[in-house]
Amino acid sequence: MKNTQKSPPIEIAPVFERAFGRIYGEFCWGVRPGYGSFLTLEFGKPHLEVREPMIANKGVSARVCEGMARRGVFVHGEWHLWIYCCDWEVLSKGKRVGDSSTKRKIWSAVDCLDGQKLTRFSMSPRNVHCIFEFDLGATLKTKAYDKDSEQWILFEPSHKALTVRADGRYSYKRSNSSEDDKWRSIQSVSAASSGMI
Repeated sequence: MKNTQKSPPIEIAPVFERAFGRIYGEFCWGVRPGYGSFLTLEFGKPHLEVREPMIANKGVSARVCEGMARRGVFVHGEWHLWIYCCDWEVLSKGKRVGDSSTKRKIWSAVDCLDGQKLTRFSMSPRNVHCIFEFDLGATLKTKAYDKDSEQWILFEPSHKALTVRADGRYSYKRSNSSEDDKWRSIQSVSAASSGMI
C-alpha cells in the first residue's frame, strides 16, 4: 500500500521573509535582460548608482580597459534583484510566457514582469526552486542548473545583499564588504532542530 502521508513543509530561514516582506506591494520596474540569460528587476524609488573610472589589471583586453576607464551611471531601485546562473521561467496566470533559453523568450518575460507588484516569495530548500509571485498573475520561477552557482542576489537599500546558492546555502552581508561570505543553510534552524529535515 502506498504511503499517502505528506512530509511536513520545510521552513526556510526567516531572513528571506524579512528581506522580501519589505518589497511586497512594490512595483517591479526597469526589468531588463543582461549578459546571456541574466535578468534584473528594480523595486522602490529610483536612484543613480555611479561607478567611477578604474584602472584595469595588466593582461586584460583593450576593450575591458576602455570600459573600465569610463564612468558608468546606472538607474537602480532601492532594491535590485539580479537573477543569474540559473534556469528561470515566467508564467502569466499559469501559462508560460518566457524563459531563459532565447533572447525572444527573455524579452517576453521582461514585458510580462515590468509594472507588476511583488506579492509573495517562496522556496523549496531541498532543490532550491524559488518562486516570485506578482499581483497581475505573473510568476517568476528559478531553479539551479548546477550544484554550486549563485542563483540570484537581492541588493537592499541598507547596502546588504541576500545571495542564494544552488547548494542550498545563502549569504546575507554588506554588498561592498570584502569579508569572506558566511554561507548558511537556507533551511531554518527550527526546522533542522525539530528533525523535519
